[in-house]
Amino acid sequence: MRFLAAGLLLAASAFAQTPTFMVQDLGSLNNSSQTPLPDCSATAISQSGNVVGWCAPTPNYTLIGNMGAGSPSVDAFLYINGGIQDLNLTSSMFPTPIPTAVNDSGIVAGAYLNIDLETGTSDTPFVVESDGSSQILEGTVQALLPFSLNNAGQIAGTRLQMSSGFNFFRYSQALLTTLSGGKPTILSPVSGILGTPTAAAFGMSPAGTWVAGASIGPGATSIQATLWQGQTPQGLQALANYSQSIATAVNDSGMAAGIAFDMNLDTDTSGAVSGADAHAVVFTIGIKPSVTDLGTLSGDKSSMALGINNSGWVVGYSNRQAPPLGLNLAPLLTYATANDRAFLAINGVMYDLNQLTSNLGAWQLCYAVGVNNAGQIVGTGLLDGQQRAFLLTPAVATPPPQINSAVGAANSVPPVTSISTNSLFTLYGTSFAPQSVSHAVTQQDLLNNGTTLPTNLASTCVESNGTPWPLLYVSATQINALAPNIPASGTVPLTVVANCGTGNDVTSATYNATVAAAAPEFLYFVDNVNGQDPVAAIENATGAYVGTPNLLPGSTFAPAHPGDVLAAFGVGWGATNSTDPIGTLATAAASVIGNYSLTVGGQDAKVLYAGLTPGFAGLYQVDFVVPSLPSGSGPGPFNQALVLTVNGVTTPTGGYITVEQ
Repeated sequence: MRFLAAGLLLAASAFAQTPTFMVQDLGSLNNSSQTPLPDCSATAISQSGNVVGWCAPTPNYTLIGNMGAGSPSVDAFLYINGGIQDLNLTSSMFPTPIPTAVNDSGIVAGAYLNIDLETGTSDTPFVVESDGSSQILEGTVQALLPFSLNNAGQIAGTRLQMSSGFNFFRYSQALLTTLSGGKPTILSPVSGILGTPTAAAFGMSPAGTWVAGASIGPGATSIQATLWQGQTPQGLQALANYSQSIATAVNDSGMAAGIAFDMNLDTDTSGAVSGADAHAVVFTIGIKPSVTDLGTLSGDKSSMALGINNSGWVVGYSNRQAPPLGLNLAPLLTYATANDRAFLAINGVMYDLNQLTSNLGAWQLCYAVGVNNAGQIVGTGLLDGQQRAFLLTPAVATPPPQINSAVGAANSVPPVTSISTNSLFTLYGTSFAPQSVSHAVTQQDLLNNGTTLPTNLASTCVESNGTPWPLLYVSATQINALAPNIPASGTVPLTVVANCGTGNDVTSATYNATVAAAAPEFLYFVDNVNGQDPVAAIENATGAYVGTPNLLPGSTFAPAHPGDVLAAFGVGWGATNSTDPIGTLATAAASVIGNYSLTVGGQDAKVLYAGLTPGFAGLYQVDFVVPSLPSGSGPGPFNQALVLTVNGVTTPTGGYITVEQ
């Protein structure tokens, strides 16, 4: 079914130019006694823009050595659907909840922390479900500090066993586990490190393919950036003149962000060390592994890379002083200062995010801790000198979005100009998203444990009377969406919301789309300008693609024969008897309710099934037996018209399959 991803969903592409951003203050909390908690820090962001962090009652609040009974209350927050929520985790037993990961379903992972430079550190991991209920993780994941939680429920993190000082590497253990529980996977360090090495995990790719972290020698005197694919560790190339390195984040292609540094974490326990040095780096793997020094912002001494997205954007911060105690943990646990500046690096070039933000005002953006595939960046800054959590969103192009047309998603010629219940359709227009955005839905965009299409994709929404519709693809000029239950005739009002859910929403004028009980069309292997297109079909027994040999380079095609059972795929065939909500991936076959028939080369074909394709949303298939064709068709392969009729409406002319007698 690879043609579906390539032809219907389209391929996501990288942002092509240096963007500009709009900054948003994520707000503040009150604790259970209604004491204001105005000083907030952000710690993580999901692919849909959910954000987690913590708020404190006093300025310049640090979690290091300032925890436990009697300390001021620190509350954890979740920013979701445009508002901040208290996760209500603080208790007398666990006064310091620090959320460190969140997914698109609003599930949060983190730990109750107690960090003391003299007596050592303890942490108790927790999970907050999307309904607000929470639980402590015990047993084999006790002392785990989660750093990543994806939409599939995978968690990557490090079991911390710090003694005095703040050497979070010593005695650590890299773990990979899931929300569903079970025995966690212990990630082994790379071979070749003397003594008994350990490992630490700090990030995971959205799809869960890669884990980023470090392999650590005894006493943390040797630290090597490491990626794990499955359970296999791979040491990353060292940066010249730096003795140590860690990988803090990784994307789905295996490109990792991290830090190269030269400091002894076994003895550097009293804050920034004047003689130390650290630089943000990017690691690439493959035939020619490499490490790229991102340097620092002008005039600074050190920098840290903390996040990376699938477009290769890297975020972090640059500092005028020596690297802080805790390296990549510092932005999670300590306050921002005027010496810190958040950065974005694209193609190896580092930019000051303060200079890329159009509505900066009284902000100083200090820490950038995460970036998602929509280009949203989360972090901590100073607003009029007060510590605040921020969300940056790529600026929306002006003028506002404009819808020019709505047609069936298969790009038939002539186009199908009606939409129907459960139909995939395409909106064409302008300013739907920034010019640099081209985002097709991926596994990490799916909601509800990978079963449901998002209604906000790359900060763009399609709405009808205020109700958002499921989305599959977004760019500046095109959106692929899925219609829910809609009337069988007339029109439905549609609007596009750019910068959706960010607080800077921009809405198009209403477009009235024509609707019908069915608006059938086939999907095609190739879209030709004359509308004569090979229908996307497979031979059921072998799974082979149906078509002339070499129809698409690199794929095997063969003509069909009379008596073969084929499956042809399409969209817009109308209501079915499915019990799955529209927008979820179909869990089982579900037949089209309306009357239907199929012809091949003008001959009636026996239809075995016409309905939804399991495992997909909005995709239909018809299983049929290729009929015998008139002798005039000859012995060689001929293109035979394939026509489906649903409720009296036929698929566009021009669709064909190749049949050999």
